[in-house]
Amino acid sequence: MKEDNQVQIYDNLVEELLEKPCYVIDFLPEQVKPEAGGQFFDVEYYLLNSDKRFSLKDKFVNVILKLMCYYHVSIQWKGWIDSPSPQTVEEAISTIMDNHSGWLNVLLPKENALVVFEWDCLNLSIYNPSEKIQLLMQKISASEGLSFWKPDR
Repeated sequence: MKEDNQVQIYDNLVEELLEKPCYVIDFLPEQVKPEAGGQFFDVEYYLLNSDKRFSLKDKFVNVILKLMCYYHVSIQWKGWIDSPSPQTVEEAISTIMDNHSGWLNVLLPKENALVVFEWDCLNLSIYNPSEKIQLLMQKISASEGLSFWKPDR
């Protein structure tokens, strides 16, 4: 993306969207309550640091690629990239997971929605999804063996 004005518009839009309602696409079917008594942090650590992370990476890449079939997206990866190639999306997520650091913003500018991948979250966060996007995300999530839900935050 070349225009500095467009970069500023997208940066501002991301900041606004991060304050909007958030949903997640997660490997768990619902939020783990603090009183659950399970081993969430042990499982999370294992999944992030074992070869299992490659399976999760593939699922998250597939969710974003499927979303790209329905909506125009721009990603924030080494600057803003409008209509990124599928290879660029996979490279970004792979790099983030390999480095155990970073995030990828996937902006749906015409839909006023944002998908965020962070290396240490084991989920995708979706900010300000319309009802139409929510319905699609439920289907896409299920097709990847993931769940779509709204956190209690």
